[in-house]
Amino acid sequence: MSIQAASVGGSDSSQRGRSRWRNWAGNQRAYPTRVHRPRSEAEIAGIVREAALRGERVKAIGSGHSFTGIAVAEGHLIDLSRYRRVLDVDRQSGLVTVQAGIKLSELSWRLFDEGLSMEDMGDVAYQTIAGALATGTHGTGARYGCIATQVRGLRLVDGEGNAIECSPTSHAEIFRSARVGLGALGIVSAVTLQCEPAFNLHALEQPMPIDEVLRDLDTHIEANEHFEFFWQPGAAYAFTKRNNRTPREAEPLGRWRRFRDDRIIGDWAANGLVQLGRRFPSASRRLRRRLPPTGREDYVDRSYRVFTSERRVKFHEMEYFIPREAAREVFERYRSFLARTGLEVSMAIEMRFTAADDIPLSMAYGRETCSFAVHLRTHERYQQYFEGVEAIMSDLDGRPHWGKLHFQTHETLRARYPRWDEFQAVRRELDPNGRFANDYLDRVLGSIEPTPPST
Repeated sequence: MSIQAASVGGSDSSQRGRSRWRNWAGNQRAYPTRVHRPRSEAEIAGIVREAALRGERVKAIGSGHSFTGIAVAEGHLIDLSRYRRVLDVDRQSGLVTVQAGIKLSELSWRLFDEGLSMEDMGDVAYQTIAGALATGTHGTGARYGCIATQVRGLRLVDGEGNAIECSPTSHAEIFRSARVGLGALGIVSAVTLQCEPAFNLHALEQPMPIDEVLRDLDTHIEANEHFEFFWQPGAAYAFTKRNNRTPREAEPLGRWRRFRDDRIIGDWAANGLVQLGRRFPSASRRLRRRLPPTGREDYVDRSYRVFTSERRVKFHEMEYFIPREAAREVFERYRSFLARTGLEVSMAIEMRFTAADDIPLSMAYGRETCSFAVHLRTHERYQQYFEGVEAIMSDLDGRPHWGKLHFQTHETLRARYPRWDEFQAVRRELDPNGRFANDYLDRVLGSIEPTPPST
């Protein structure tokens, strides 16, 4: 199936007069029958009960950053943008409870004002906390799991409109699965996070020869709390990032330096090399081999400012999670794939590393993990490129990120998750009529046939 062409809701002309929703990248759209903007859990429960009476489907959305159709709503769309309060802060224990629609960007500075921080974050700050959990969003660091591992409690509304509070000691079987629930188990209402005292990070960002990075990869991972690298295909250098906690006062990176590195070097120059490669391939390859990706940066800032970055260029992304011990092998297979196909790739790959966890549908379930992400700008055709990368990942027992493009189905995914049946049992319990299903979830989890509406 061509994911590039996939969308929901038909053509604009056939849906005239109905609200239109698009995701951040613009590759998913929907025309929901109704749009709701609740401010309370009671309102959310009422929306679900109304949909249940009518035999209709419901989906909640956050910031729409997922590239897949995971949040596409064909029926009732619940927009959580007005549902974003901080409900409780316990500075002594570090436990913080928030409504599901709060964005990580807002949550982060509000936590810091309370003297607290999340222990790790991904690099996208405008996701909602519920969206980040649903898709298994993660940062990097061999001692840190995905964001869902920081969760100590959840409230969610099931397919009949009942609110359920779950934790390791209450409805534990629901809690285990709902931390990475794909939006398939219910509408997450509130989240309790385990935070830690606020901290600054010392960031060291510098180019290194790619072969040197690969040779000493385990050392880089183990010697730093957070390590990752980017590599522009064909380049001799990788751009490495090391983030470590520090008692030092903040010495943030200036705006001009950030603009220079992100826009001038990281975006415009890279795109220029691709354009040059299309006209003068040999000259482009020589430049890629010789030029480092950017300069060296050494600074200290608040943790959330270092963890996250802006998204100025829109793109499509595929990300796979493989056993950490296969990291070098996957890179070499990827490099061979590019050499064999002659594909010119405009955007860098990203490799990150996370700890194992015990969440049934987490991509890092049961194993230390390397994540391998590939990107192309939204105007570029990605089918051949992403399919070729996915073949490599599948051969290495790869698990796709739930919120990023892939071509898997429930038939191909089931064997990759040892606790797949446990998740499905919770799904049948909480949503026996498929109230929260959509085309994407039918594809990756299997369909649930709803019962006829009550009369």
